[in-house]
Amino acid sequence: MNQGVIMGTTAVVSQKVHQESTGSLGKIGISRDRDAGQHYFNLEEPGKVVHVDVLHNTAEINQVDVANRIRQIIPAYLNTVDRNQDWSPEEQDLAAASISRGIHLQTALGFGSAIDPDQKAVRGTDDKYLNHVHLLAKLKPRYYSLVYCIIDEIERAILYQGAQLRKVIKIIHYGRFDEGAANSEATLYLPPVSKSLSESLRYQNMLQVFNSLAMRLGSIEAVVDFFKYLSPVRNFKLGGPHQNKKELDEIMVQLLKNDIVKQTLFGYTLTDTGHEMQEFLKKHKKELAAEIRKCIRQFRHTQPRFQSFRYSHLKSKEKQFPNRRKVVAPSEPMSWKGEIAVPETVVEAARRTFLSGSSSIKITVNDLRVYAKKSYAPVDTCLLVDCSGSMAGDRIRAVGNVAEYLLLNSREKVALVTFQERQAKVQVPFTRSYDELHSGLSKIVPGGLTPLAHGIKTTVEMFKRERPRNPLLILITDGIPNYPLWTTNPIEDAIKAAAMIAQQKIHFICIGIDPNHEFLPLLAEAGKGNTYIVDDNDRNNLIGIVSRVKKEYQNGQKQLSMM
Repeated sequence: MNQGVIMGTTAVVSQKVHQESTGSLGKIGISRDRDAGQHYFNLEEPGKVVHVDVLHNTAEINQVDVANRIRQIIPAYLNTVDRNQDWSPEEQDLAAASISRGIHLQTALGFGSAIDPDQKAVRGTDDKYLNHVHLLAKLKPRYYSLVYCIIDEIERAILYQGAQLRKVIKIIHYGRFDEGAANSEATLYLPPVSKSLSESLRYQNMLQVFNSLAMRLGSIEAVVDFFKYLSPVRNFKLGGPHQNKKELDEIMVQLLKNDIVKQTLFGYTLTDTGHEMQEFLKKHKKELAAEIRKCIRQFRHTQPRFQSFRYSHLKSKEKQFPNRRKVVAPSEPMSWKGEIAVPETVVEAARRTFLSGSSSIKITVNDLRVYAKKSYAPVDTCLLVDCSGSMAGDRIRAVGNVAEYLLLNSREKVALVTFQERQAKVQVPFTRSYDELHSGLSKIVPGGLTPLAHGIKTTVEMFKRERPRNPLLILITDGIPNYPLWTTNPIEDAIKAAAMIAQQKIHFICIGIDPNHEFLPLLAEAGKGNTYIVDDNDRNNLIGIVSRVKKEYQNGQKQLSMM
C-alpha cells in the first residue's frame, strides 16, 4: 500500500525514505515519493531496499556490536526459512554472507555493511544518528521476515550498551494526495530544506514542502499567495477560507522549525531560505501544479467506513460504442450491423484470394469484419455542498478533493453547487475543465446559515437547463437546514425540495459528515435516494463512497454493502 509500519514499539519499517520530525520526538515522516533504494543507493528499480529505524535516547551506539549480532543470526534464520532446501555448509555460508553484505547500518559512531561495519563517522557531522540506529537491507521478498530478527538484535544491542529504547508515537505519510489523515488530528510534516543538505536532496525536499503546503492550503495558487503575505505589513491577510487559526499556527510552527520564516515584533517574515523557496516556487509553479494533479489522479482509496440507509436502486442508461480494439466477423453476414473494420476486411479478402489461387482480390460478404460493440454508461455528477460555517477547514478541503478526483479520473462532467447564508449558487456548471473546476473551488468561503432547500431547488433547475447524462446528485453536509424557502420551517422545505429530485428521476445520495442521524434518512427517502453516514471528514472515506456509488450506478448493482 506504499506505506510504512510501526514494528513493535521502537521501530519504523518501510521501503521509503523516512525520518523523525524536527522538534517532535517519536513522530516519523514517511515520504511516499522517495524510494529508499533509489535515494540511498541510486538503484534504478524501486522496492529493492527495506529501510529500518530503531529509536533510542541520545547515545553513541557502537555499530560493530550491532553488525556482529545481525550477522550471527542470519545462518539460523536461513535454516528456518529454507529448511527444505538441501544446502551444503559452504552454500549456506555463502548465502548468509550475501545477505550480510546487503545490510547497511549507521549509528553516531560509524557505518558499513553487516559484514564490514568498521568505517568511522566524523564526530559532530552525524548527530542525527545520536537517537536512532539507521539500517538499509537489500532483501528478497522471501526474506522480509528477517526484519523481525534484525530489529530484535538491534534492540538487544542498544540495551546492552546502556542506552534506553524510545517509542515511536506516530507515523505520518506525506508527499501524496492523501498526505496524513484529513481530520483535525492530522499533523503537518515538512522535510528539512537547510543548505547543509546535498543539492539533490534539498531540491526534493523543497518540492515536498510545496506539495504538503498545497494539500493543506488547497492549491499551489494558495501557497503562492501565502508566501506573498509573509511580511509584517501583510500578515493580516494570512490564512483564508480553508484555514482556521489552529491550522495556521501549525503551519507557522513547521515553517519556523525549518527556518523558512522568522518571527519579528511586527509579525512573520521570510528568511533567506524562505526567499529562495519563494523564487523556486515562482519558477516551478506549473510543474508543482501538474504533480499535484498526478497525485490526485493516482490516489487509491482504501475501504470506506460508513452507515447506509437505502431507498433506491436506480440504473444508468447505457450507450453502445464500437470497440476499435476488437474486430469480429458478423454473426449474420447478410444482415450485419455495425461499423466495418476496413483494413481487417481487406486483409481477410487478400488471404482468401491467395489461398484460392486467384489473381485478383474481390471482397465478398463473407470477408466482412466489423468492430465489436462495447457498452458505456456516462454519469455526469453534481456535488451539492453545504458551505455553512461548520464546514470550514478540513471538511471543505475534503469536498474539493472529491470534486477534483471525480474530474481527473473519468470522462464525464462534474458540476458544483454551494449553499450558505440565504442563497445557493452554481459555482461550476457541468464541465470537463480542471481549471474551471479549480477556479470555482477557490471561490468558496464557508460561513453563515444552511439554506438546503435553496440548494436543492437551484440544482434541479440547473439539471433542467443543462440536461446531463445519467445525472447523479451528491449532497455533502454536516448539519440540518436552518433557513427556509417556502414556509417558516426549513426542514419541511428541504424535504419538499428533495421530492423534486425524485420527480426529475435524478439519482440522489446524501453523505453526512457526523450529521443529524434522523434528518438525512428522511431527506433521502423523499428524494428516493440513499444516505451514507461517516463519522469524520477523512477524504479517503468520501472518495471511497463516491467512487463506489458511481460504479454501482453505472453497473446497475442492487446493493452496496454497509461497512
